[in-house]
Amino acid sequence: MDVSLRRLQTGDIDQVIEIEREAFSPLWVTTPFKRELNNRYACYLVACEAAEEEEPPTDADPEGSRSLWSRVLTSAQRLVPGSQGDSDSPTPIAGYVSVWYQGDEAHITEIAVRESLRGNGIGELLLIGSLREAVEYGSEVMTLEVRVSNFIAQRLYEKYGFKNVGARKAYYSDNREDAVIMTTSPIKSEEYQSMFRDLQETYLTKWGEIRFQSKTTGSSQS
Repeated sequence: MDVSLRRLQTGDIDQVIEIEREAFSPLWVTTPFKRELNNRYACYLVACEAAEEEEPPTDADPEGSRSLWSRVLTSAQRLVPGSQGDSDSPTPIAGYVSVWYQGDEAHITEIAVRESLRGNGIGELLLIGSLREAVEYGSEVMTLEVRVSNFIAQRLYEKYGFKNVGARKAYYSDNREDAVIMTTSPIKSEEYQSMFRDLQETYLTKWGEIRFQSKTTGSSQS
């Protein structure tokens, strides 16, 4: 899986809106991403095609990274007239996460992956990136809401130390479904960081290198 994380850029916005619409319809209301780019109390990360040239899939891996990106590239190019085969076509975006910083909390407001690319570890990569950014920002804990029926997402969050701390009744307007409120223990503690390092090593073993461009250094970390 040849995927990297970086900050949202203006040229990504059309694709991110498409992913947002797909993931959150019929509740979908467009986030003002362009305005939010300058919000110092928010962080928007995208999972995109890695910068370095990818190797073609081997016979043992016919559904490798090239297949993954061929599925998203069509959607990306469709958003830009005349971009088919054009060197100026947008970098394919597979998913995104938005985080708001509120006091000592980092709050995940949205995390979404293109439906055709789910099951490739992209959502987990976005979660890893948001936790790294929260630690760098100085947040003490990370919080989020998730549908009570979304057991897959809840299991992922539990894996990263999120715990059920309450509920928001009738939180989702489409069906009046409750939301589970989940939060971590202190993310800068040695106990949490030890667990987080182990989880990243496990992720690396399963999915490959974690490429993450830091906001402050501009360098790749793994």
